[in-house]
Amino acid sequence: MTAAGPIVQTTPLVDLRGVTLTYPGAGAAVLDAVDLAVQPGEFVVLAGASGSGKSTLLGLLCGLVPHTTGGTVHGSGHVGGIDLAGAGPRELGTVCGYVGQEPERQVVMTTVRAELALGPE
Repeated sequence: MTAAGPIVQTTPLVDLRGVTLTYPGAGAAVLDAVDLAVQPGEFVVLAGASGSGKSTLLGLLCGLVPHTTGGTVHGSGHVGGIDLAGAGPRELGTVCGYVGQEPERQVVMTTVRAELALGPE
C-alpha cells in the first residue's frame, strides 16, 4: 500500500506487443514493433506527423486493418480481451469503434435506417 492508497492491478484495455504491419509492396513497415498498453479509464492522445501511422494503428485496434486494407501483421495484441490475431471488425466492433477525420466517407448504406441497422446486424 502506498500513501495514495492500494495499488490496483488491472488488465489493459488495449495491449500491443511488438506489433509490426507491412502493406503489400511497401518497402518499409507502417507500424514497426509497437508496444502499447492502455488501462481502462486512461486518457491517451495519439499524435504524429501526417502519414506516421496514427489512423492505421486505430484501424488495427478496430479490426479494419488488415481485414479491409490488406497487409501482414506480426506481434500480438488484445483489445477489450479480444485477440487481434483471430478477430475482425465484427468481433472487435463490440468493444471498439473508430470515426475517421471525414465521417461522411464512412457511410456505406443508402438510408439512415439501413446505416443504423448495419452495426447490430
